[in-house]
Amino acid sequence: MDNGFRSYHPYVQFFYYICMLILAMYFNHPIFLVTILLLLIFVNISHDGGKDLRKWLPTLSIMSTLIILINPFLVSRGTTILFYFRGKQVTVEAFMYGITMALFIAIILVIFISFNIILNGNRFLYIFSKFLPRIALMIMMAIRFVPLMKRRLDEIGDVQRLRGMSMTVGSLKTRVRSGMLRIQILLTWSLEEAVHVTNSMKARGYGSEGKKSSYTPYYMEKRDWFWLFVLVSLMVVCFYGGKLGYGQMIIYPELGPWRFFQFDWVVFFCMLILTSFPLITEGREKLRWK
Repeated sequence: MDNGFRSYHPYVQFFYYICMLILAMYFNHPIFLVTILLLLIFVNISHDGGKDLRKWLPTLSIMSTLIILINPFLVSRGTTILFYFRGKQVTVEAFMYGITMALFIAIILVIFISFNIILNGNRFLYIFSKFLPRIALMIMMAIRFVPLMKRRLDEIGDVQRLRGMSMTVGSLKTRVRSGMLRIQILLTWSLEEAVHVTNSMKARGYGSEGKKSSYTPYYMEKRDWFWLFVLVSLMVVCFYGGKLGYGQMIIYPELGPWRFFQFDWVVFFCMLILTSFPLITEGREKLRWK
């Protein structure tokens, strides 16, 4: 049985992730972006102890570092010059823009890691099956296809190694033959399962006329409506504040001030509660069961 954030209605969960994507694209103040990133990291840790996040951490760190270091040497915009490199000015504004871009990309990646954990196949299909049933099914099958093929390829490789066949040992001809045999087995296995999937879909009435129903029903409860209202209200405040320039920092042509105005704190507090929604629900669930 799901509990905490996982137990909420898929519409509420999906709306939360949409809000996170909008906030990441809407605000560019480094304090806002760092706060969102840290909270989302804690959200991922609350899901599975950060297991999936740790797999992406090296890629995320290298990519962010490269963006921060390379951007100032590619973009010469800005008025505050740090130094010259081969006759080209390197500015503080370019460094700051690289930092904000790195934070934005990191936030997007962390959001989708959490999205993949919470909105599994059934929930994703429930959200889109009423509007785009075929496209939703195709997307879920494509998302499932990549890790499934990788896992099967590893299993085939383990069996081949036990039989003394390897793609890393022997002559080029032997390694190519071993690799081609591995791909042949993988394709045969995939086609065989495709037949089973087709038969299963026919048995469940896929493609037949009439009204369709979801395999796993979800119902909007009072708490779902309450949190949906809270999320919408907080998002309206954040959107209105961002439209007025709060939560924003001018980077080009000259770096703007870091300080917060009074309404900046209001927008920041609303953003803080909105981003912490999964942490609030998880914390309340743990306190309830103590």
